[in-house]
Amino acid sequence: MELYWYMMAMVVPAITVVFFTRITRNKYVAVILTFIIFGISIYRGFYHSEWVIFIDALSLVIGYMIVEVYNLEDVDDE
Repeated sequence: MELYWYMMAMVVPAITVVFFTRITRNKYVAVILTFIIFGISIYRGFYHSEWVIFIDALSLVIGYMIVEVYNLEDVDDE
């Protein structure tokens, strides 16, 4: 079960940043929303290890880089 937390920490923040970027069409708002969600969950005590928090932060940066590389905030309105 420990491995589950680390795998989720690697994937979920990056996907959340990409998802919020597509919805809000603003990468900065998406990063802030994701940071708020994970900050609240850290405050509430849902994280069992400091490594999970570190991997979450790293994944958040990777999600931002994915948005930058693929220009996901630039959507053509048809």
